[in-house]
Amino acid sequence: MVKKRSFGFLVMIMSIFLLLLAACGDDGGNESSGGNDAEAKEDVELRVVTTMAGTDPAGEVFETLLEEFKKENPHVSIVNESQSADAGTIRTKINTDFTSNNEPDLMFYFNTVDAEGIIDAGKVVNLEEAEGVDLSGYGEMLEQQRYEDGNLYAAPQTGFYEGLFVNKKLFEEHGVDLPTTWEKYEEAIKQFSETDIIPVAASTEDSYYVVEHYALAAGGAENYNATLADKNAAWAEGLDNIGKHAEMGAFPEDAGTIDLAMASNLFHQEQAAMLYEGSWAWGSIPEEVAEHVEVLPMPIYAEGGSTGDVVGGASQGWFISTKAYEDENKKDAVVKLFNFLTSEENILRIAEATGQVPAKGSLSDLPENIAVGHKMVDEAGSVLTPINDRILPEAFTLIRTSVPQIVSGDKTGKDVLEEAAALE
Repeated sequence: MVKKRSFGFLVMIMSIFLLLLAACGDDGGNESSGGNDAEAKEDVELRVVTTMAGTDPAGEVFETLLEEFKKENPHVSIVNESQSADAGTIRTKINTDFTSNNEPDLMFYFNTVDAEGIIDAGKVVNLEEAEGVDLSGYGEMLEQQRYEDGNLYAAPQTGFYEGLFVNKKLFEEHGVDLPTTWEKYEEAIKQFSETDIIPVAASTEDSYYVVEHYALAAGGAENYNATLADKNAAWAEGLDNIGKHAEMGAFPEDAGTIDLAMASNLFHQEQAAMLYEGSWAWGSIPEEVAEHVEVLPMPIYAEGGSTGDVVGGASQGWFISTKAYEDENKKDAVVKLFNFLTSEENILRIAEATGQVPAKGSLSDLPENIAVGHKMVDEAGSVLTPINDRILPEAFTLIRTSVPQIVSGDKTGKDVLEEAAALE
């Protein structure tokens, strides 16, 4: 009997032990499952809007990065609604999306006057206070994004510069001096207009960079930094000079009807000697042409002005929408995608495609022509924020689309500035 009781007691102890072991096993399984939940959460769909589309050479790299992220995070699907910034369509889309409560979860957008309404309405998060957001590795370019309230709502990807792109081969073949001064610039227009080479590849309506650089040439940095309300006389003079140079044959005959992409293509095909563009242009210039191209600062003739000042900066950044950040199902995924896209490795991958200055790290083994552009910025007396980024978008649109009327003589630069200032 004692043996039987002992055996029964032993069986009972073993049964309890097995039950406890099973329970521990279940707990361990639950912990493991809980850990996997961080990786295998409920399916998430993120909408992303950027300007990396169309002819932007960063578009293909960006698509590759999104595919890599989705592969590492199979529970996340991404709807890429990127649009070209050339015609301002991205501005219309963003404004429409935010006003209709349909904002993208993550966007790469202009951190300029365009974003003021979105920021003031609390539609995007302060990145410095957002849990999990990694802003390490940034330098001065991040500080340039700081808003007037002292907060950071956007993280830069690359910096940029604008300038006068010149085909040195065409200048040499036609015996024309490079336009390093205003006098040489006007002489180049005169000489090329007497050949089958278009002096300046430009659209007079889609004239973002032409307007900005002619204003800079006429006024120097001090006047260039004026507000639209000033109706600065140098801006008006710059606009009038566009009309003057059109009469000299500076631009394509159909400059009033072609867009910026069509104008740029004339330069790419070596049918034009000069082009006003931004550093992103390198990615679309054919390699066999790019080796003959150099970028120069706008020659400034204004009294007190200094040739060497450059239009540029970092006017775009990554924003996280407040709506996505406060959505518990999306929060982790959108922060993770933000950190992935703004890592030094991936910022450099995009910068390599565009030739622009990366916001983190530095490019090595740059082609000579692109290195010259980076040097131009390093040596600039000042780097000036584009007029387009400082004034009401509708006002700048009115200015650039009025250039054909200045060319035709129907309006003066002063007329156009007064009309634009009335919109603000």
